[in-house]
Amino acid sequence: MLAIFKQTLGATGWLKAWAIYLMAFPFYFFPAGSAQPSDIFIVVLIGFYILGRKFQLRGALKEPFTRFLRFCIYLTVVNFGVFIALLGESNKGLPWYIISAFYFYNLFVMGFALSLYKQYGKAFLYTTMYSCIMAAILQIVLSQVLGTGGGEVRGALFFTNPNQLGYYSLCGLAIVLVLETMLKIPKLWVYSSFFLFSYLALVSISKAAMGAMIILFGVYLLANGILSMRNVFALLIVGGLGFYGLTKTEFGKTFQRNLEVRELNEADRPEEITEWQYRGYDRITNHPEYLVFGAGEGGYNRFDTYIDNHEIHSSFGTIIFSYGIPGTILFVMFVFSILKKLPWYYLIYSLPLFSYGVTHMGLRFTIFWVALMMFPVIRMERMKVDFYKQIIARRKRAKDSEINRSKSRVAV
Repeated sequence: MLAIFKQTLGATGWLKAWAIYLMAFPFYFFPAGSAQPSDIFIVVLIGFYILGRKFQLRGALKEPFTRFLRFCIYLTVVNFGVFIALLGESNKGLPWYIISAFYFYNLFVMGFALSLYKQYGKAFLYTTMYSCIMAAILQIVLSQVLGTGGGEVRGALFFTNPNQLGYYSLCGLAIVLVLETMLKIPKLWVYSSFFLFSYLALVSISKAAMGAMIILFGVYLLANGILSMRNVFALLIVGGLGFYGLTKTEFGKTFQRNLEVRELNEADRPEEITEWQYRGYDRITNHPEYLVFGAGEGGYNRFDTYIDNHEIHSSFGTIIFSYGIPGTILFVMFVFSILKKLPWYYLIYSLPLFSYGVTHMGLRFTIFWVALMMFPVIRMERMKVDFYKQIIARRKRAKDSEINRSKSRVAV
């Protein structure tokens, strides 16, 4: 634990502030959509960081930032255009500048993370991973002390709604699994992370998050040799404890009861309403003309849709419908910039992060963007390792060549 403290609250310089932000992120004190204490803290922090001329991105680290910046510029133009078009008319939704501010805020948090990695190197990886683990521990411990442990149908702990908790559990675990591939840490912390973040997902009763957890665990075993004795042993232990916890404990009984209640609540949906309509995708088929340049966000009363006056309940649906073909292409180019040249298992680690956005709107959830930035960071870390290996190999070849020449001279 002392080593973890040194890498988080005991970290040096800007890393300590980064650790505080990550540990404070899950604690919401104001309504959803409002700036939370962690948001205010990181905005002030980034402001001082930029004023101190520390914000620097070059080369491969700059590309994801630039790609997303182009997407932000395009969506700002679209949303401002919608604002102008709707002047004097009813406009249900957030103002265009607030919508754009969310995206630019996440852009600078991503850039801050990348810049910190450039400045601190591998220390940034340790701080980020351990801070996420500590944040999960804090939530669980404080929820028990304060009596917010999720006894209701769907728990939110310190978030404002269960979907946020479910998405957070998924992003937090993905961050740990991606970063641990390049770090020397006890496997106990990795397996503990599965328990911690799975607990948060179970409290949220998020089926999407729980399903994604299983995928992440499976990919982790495959990437680390599922047939190794250590992984087989870990699988038996994790599976056994999970089965016991869900069938024999009070928490497990509460989870099963809440899951059944949720299933009953969802059954109240009219049978003729499809998932396509329920999530708001019907806007795409009802208004295909908006695919050309995008309908923008806001002004939801304009559309013929099942969910009147609400945003689409999907990140992908929002991008496709609100920002059309140009916006979708820009976003895909951004995703490609963060995942290119990575081994297959990193790509699979990213899939649950994106698949959650098929049925939920998570584009304003900052920890999602932080999780995505771990992929270009890991790519850079792998490039460093490969570079050092090449240097060592060249030196070894040179040394062997010199030895062979010496032997040749002696023989002569």
